[in-house]
Parts: sequence; structure tokens; C-alpha cells
Amino acid sequence: GQGGERGAARGGTPSSAPPPAHFHSAAAKRLLQKFVVDAAGVEKKGGEGAPNQSSRGEEGGAFASGVESFEGEGGRRVERHTKLGVTIDFGKPLVFQVGHLRDTYQDWVHRPEVGKPRFFGSDVLENFSKTRWWVVPIVWLPVAAYCYWLSIQRCRGMALPDGGTSTSASIGVDESQMSDFASPSLCERLVPFCFIFGVLFWSLVEYSVHRFFFHVQTSNYWWNTLHFLFHGCHHKFPMDDMRLVMPPAGAVPIVMMVYGTEYLMFGYELAAVALAGSLSGYVVYDMIHYHCHFSEFTNKYEWLRRIRSSHMHHHYVDATRGFGISTPTWDLVLGTQKRQKGETKTRFSQSDAPIANAIAAASGAANKAILRGKKAN
Repeated sequence: GQGGERGAARGGTPSSAPPPAHFHSAAAKRLLQKFVVDAAGVEKKGGEGAPNQSSRGEEGGAFASGVESFEGEGGRRVERHTKLGVTIDFGKPLVFQVGHLRDTYQDWVHRPEVGKPRFFGSDVLENFSKTRWWVVPIVWLPVAAYCYWLSIQRCRGMALPDGGTSTSASIGVDESQMSDFASPSLCERLVPFCFIFGVLFWSLVEYSVHRFFFHVQTSNYWWNTLHFLFHGCHHKFPMDDMRLVMPPAGAVPIVMMVYGTEYLMFGYELAAVALAGSLSGYVVYDMIHYHCHFSEFTNKYEWLRRIRSSHMHHHYVDATRGFGISTPTWDLVLGTQKRQKGETKTRFSQSDAPIANAIAAASGAANKAILRGKKAN
């Protein structure tokens, strides 16, 4: 056809050529089954009807046995965990249900599903649990700009709020150099360097929070509930675009901890600009994260394709690897990068690019289906 001719004219293979064989994880296969299309082009519902205990059993794990999935009242999906005596109704608010899974919660939450479930019975809480991606730069970039400006003003004033003078001893400068360091001109010259430090420091915060807080192992009711609310929901429903970025209220405690650390390191004058750098790094992180899931933008550049491949691997293959999103640096340093299965690093993005593309296609299909449902109602 014309598409094949155009592909050949560009020096590539015609579009009619069969795609190369590639690997799909068990989680990806289960998701893609929900978008099977028959010969007539009609979308089929896979895994949504009668109990599908056997299909889940192929993946093994504590969760797989003793679980039935079926359609409940009104066509909503219900999971019955027979060993625990627990029922998860996906048609009802989920947050206060998942804690009952106890020891099997971690296995359950890392088996991704398609959908955008309701979290809370209260409309107010439900709305506060959702955040559009563009809220992050709108809220935090002005704060970062203000913090940058604030450090410059503090350097020029060189006065503490109580009227005393700053020594900036917290930076660790030798006592004989303190008077020189505390001069406004030197302080101002350090502002851009502290900003850069803040950006780099964010990459470590991002990795640490993701690995040691968002992926902490939980098993009791309340810890499971909190884990699901903060991060587990994103692993269970990775195609829910309204619960991908952190709501500003949820990010405030992390921001305050980052500022407190940078205050201890840099003192009164320069802590604000270091925070400005960290906030800028945070915005870049969340934008990259969003586009890894919901945009083809990350396919335009090789380094973004590598990031996307690593993150899709984290979601659909191995959640114990690939904790860095904006940069793989700390994964490489601490040995948590994606396992290569004997492949060289130059094939890092090529080997799992089909997984990322397939999941992105499934995500687009899911969102279109949801929009069609809303229009029909």
C-alpha cells in the first residue's frame, strides 16, 4: 500500500512487513488481552467475565491461588479472595478495601489493571485525590522562581530575621574564612552553584523516596492503605492519568524535608535557592514520568527512550529495579538498574521498546473507551 511505499522510499522496511518477535511480560500480556480485536474490528473484553483464576495462576505468587474474578451487580468487576475471606469490589471506593489483603497486598498491587477506579465515597476527598499533570509546573515553578529571588535578596541583606548577622557556618567553611564568605558579593556568586546542587540533590531524593518509601513492604491494614494511597494505586492502575503526579498537598511534607536538609547544609541565605533547584528537578521528574505513560514525546530522543524503557520494565516486569525516573544515575551507582539478560547497554532501549509501545497503545485504547462511555452516558 501507500504506507509501505512511503516506508520503502525513506529507506526503511515496508509497513506490510511482519514486526520482529519480541518479549512481553506476563503483566503486559494480561493487560493487552483486554484489547483483543476480532476480524470484524470489534473490541473484545478479555478477562472481565467469568472467573479467570487459571489465567492469573500462570504468573504464580501467593496472590494467584484462591482468587476468583467475576462480574458483580451492574457489570462491575469483583475479586473474591477465598483464602482470606476478602472481597474487593472495583465498583466501590477502593482505598479502605485494599488493606484487608494483608500479606497478599504487595503481590496484588503489583499486578497492573486497566481502569480509573473511585477511591473515596466522599466527593470532596475523591476530587482532592486527583491531579492533572499541568498542575505541578503551575504550582511549583513560581515557588522555585520566588526561592531563587529570595536567596539573592538574603545575600544582599545578609541579615537574619532576628536582626543578627549570618555567619553561614553550616556550610563548613573554615572560621578564618567566615568573614570573607559572608560578604554579599561572594554569597551572590554562589547562588547559581547552589541551584545546580539542588537539581542534582533532587535526583537522590527522587530515588530514595521511590525506593525506600514508595516501595516499602507492608502487610497490615493501615500500612497497606497508606501505601496504596501514596503509590500503590499507580502500580495497580498505571493508566489512571489523574493519579500519576503527586497532589501539591501531598508533596508539601517532602518539600519541607528537602528544605530542612538544605538549610542545614547551606544556611539561611542559600537554602532557598538550593530548594529552587530541587523544585525544578521535581517538576522535570514529574513531566518525564507523565510522558513515559501517556505521550509519544519520549520516543523522540534516545535518552528518553531509555528512561521510558526502564520505567515500563519497573511497572510490568520487575518493580524491584529502576527506581530513578529523571535519571538512571543512582540505579547504576547502587546496582538497581534493569537487568540486561546478557545484552549490552547499547541495546538497553531496543530490547524492551515493544513493551513500552504496546502499553502506550493499550493506555490510549483504554482512555478512548472511557471517553466513549462518558459520551454514551
